[in-house]
Amino acid sequence: MKTRALKNYDSSVGVEAYDIDWNNIEETNELGKLCASQCIVFIDVEHNTSIERLARSMNHWGDPAGGFVNGLVGSGRLTGRHWRDYYSTIARTVVDLPKDMHKNVSRVTYRPDKNNKATGIFAVGELNWHCDSSSFDDIQRIIALASVEDTKNSQTQFLCTHDAYESLSSDMKSMVKELVVKHKWYMGVVAPGLSFDLQLIAMYNSVPVDGMETNLYTETVTGVSGMQIPTHSFDGFVGMSLDESKKILAELYKTTFQKKYIYTQDWKDGQVVLMDQKITLHKRPTNLTDGNRRLMNRIITYLNKLYPEYQPETTVKLNGKVLSFDEFAVLVDDRRKDFFKKYQTGSYANTDRRVFPEGVDKQVELIKDIESSS
Repeated sequence: MKTRALKNYDSSVGVEAYDIDWNNIEETNELGKLCASQCIVFIDVEHNTSIERLARSMNHWGDPAGGFVNGLVGSGRLTGRHWRDYYSTIARTVVDLPKDMHKNVSRVTYRPDKNNKATGIFAVGELNWHCDSSSFDDIQRIIALASVEDTKNSQTQFLCTHDAYESLSSDMKSMVKELVVKHKWYMGVVAPGLSFDLQLIAMYNSVPVDGMETNLYTETVTGVSGMQIPTHSFDGFVGMSLDESKKILAELYKTTFQKKYIYTQDWKDGQVVLMDQKITLHKRPTNLTDGNRRLMNRIITYLNKLYPEYQPETTVKLNGKVLSFDEFAVLVDDRRKDFFKKYQTGSYANTDRRVFPEGVDKQVELIKDIESSS
């Protein structure tokens, strides 16, 4: 395996990998370690490997990782009438994929089934900046976003926060290391174009219960410093007023969302970008419309086989308390029952409603303004 600098990208982390021997486990494991240290890794795999082989290689790096709630529903730990339509929705996103890949591979596409429902997550519209499972203080995951068919003229952007963090003053770094983010889900902010059923997937796997907390400062398993920047679920910092919290966050946004830190992938079929989910954000600036044929696959794994000292978390922080996953699952089930009841009685938003609460939509616009002016 060889590496070279990414084109049109000035950050200190991020590389292109090429000449990979996909039949050599030691070499593909080195690719996993490269992702852990470089955060963004681009590979042009056309005519070299398949999604199945890539997934198998990544499963040597660590346990398959999927959305927390998706895993509970798929394994039968969350059941009942209130979960049936949700189960059907996530089942559509793995249609035509081998069953052994269902734990950590999903499709990103609008391509419809026989009932004209999208068979992938994030089917249409743009996606604002986000990271996977943003309200979980989980150990590092790696996502591979792979272009499969009809991806020409679409883009994804990636931003590792390492350089932004290292550019902060010593006093600001000290503050960042102490800050704890409070999360609240705002429907329609990260993915404003989605139907209600796909919005629920985004909600339950990003902020399944309001009041979750994460540390702002974090590191990859190889010790690369950075931040888990909140971009669509921010409800203040613990111990601070919301107004004071927003002022600090605005300063961090100005430092972080600069063009020099953003890598833009102009897709063609047969390419992959791997990204760490501890200190790296991504977005889709391409506005996909209903009927778009673009097909991507998304593969997620932990790195706990390559780095045994870093195992997946088994707890979450919620309103100042630490809960086990089993305790937390009960609260997720309660929230789903409440949503289901309101939706059945017509007291919740219909499938086409977009909810942009005051303050959060301004945060999204602030990020866009910073990007355009940097």
